[in-house]
Amino acid sequence: MEWTKLSDQYLLIIMVPILLVILLICQRYWANKFAAGATLDIAEECAMGNKETQEDAAGVAETSWGTLAVLADGMGKGRAGKMAAQVTVETCIELFTTDDVMSNVQYFFTQAFNLSNKKILEYLQGNKGGAVAAAVLVSKGFLYYAAVGDIKITVFRRRELIAVNDGHTMQTAAAKGFAQGRLDIEQALAISQKKKRSNYIGRDGFKNVEMGTDGIKLVQGDIIVVMNQGLYNCLSWVELEDQLASSSPSKKIAERIIEKFNKETVQNKENASLFVLKYTRR
Repeated sequence: MEWTKLSDQYLLIIMVPILLVILLICQRYWANKFAAGATLDIAEECAMGNKETQEDAAGVAETSWGTLAVLADGMGKGRAGKMAAQVTVETCIELFTTDDVMSNVQYFFTQAFNLSNKKILEYLQGNKGGAVAAAVLVSKGFLYYAAVGDIKITVFRRRELIAVNDGHTMQTAAAKGFAQGRLDIEQALAISQKKKRSNYIGRDGFKNVEMGTDGIKLVQGDIIVVMNQGLYNCLSWVELEDQLASSSPSKKIAERIIEKFNKETVQNKENASLFVLKYTRR
């Protein structure tokens, strides 16, 4: 009897780890199967405001480990802004496609934006210029993101447009300073009225990449929208939601948003650029 009990216990000790390994393998199999059964319909559009040049840049890369979309909005005189935006997009895509980054996504984003900053400073050699940028990475049904500056990353779900990041604006900097007790109410209000970016790529002492700590689980029908300040300052949240509620492909949705932007007559109209990424399970 005692021998039987010992045998059962010994068998249990052996079987539990084996069952855990089997469960882990099954979990990975179904996760990969689910990911393979999902598609991303991606579109990118841009438009000129009242500016003389278009300094925005965008790029997409697809690999076996995920899909990356990068949007950058340049600033500076001459070609400085356009160059800064292009360098940022190209650097992010080059690092992403070189090796599987999914083991440490935050390190990838930090490395990509820091390297972009270094390249821009070397090119400008003391001249003024830079870029704000945002990158979204979709892998196995999850959304990962990083942003520098005032580009908005949003998810349209169940007819509601939800902001994912806060953005590096004077308003968010003032609110954070007030919450931490570093600014009084008068100082915070004064800072929030300033029309400038609190962070951008292409500056000495660059830091503070805004990233999510965990991936966002995507659901059927989610639409990821990445847009620059020129667009979301011109069109209201409701106007954007009306266009995103359409069942049309991403290309058509993006074109309609830009059409609406072009019809708006506002002073100091900035250039507009956006990505629309529609997530669908087959």
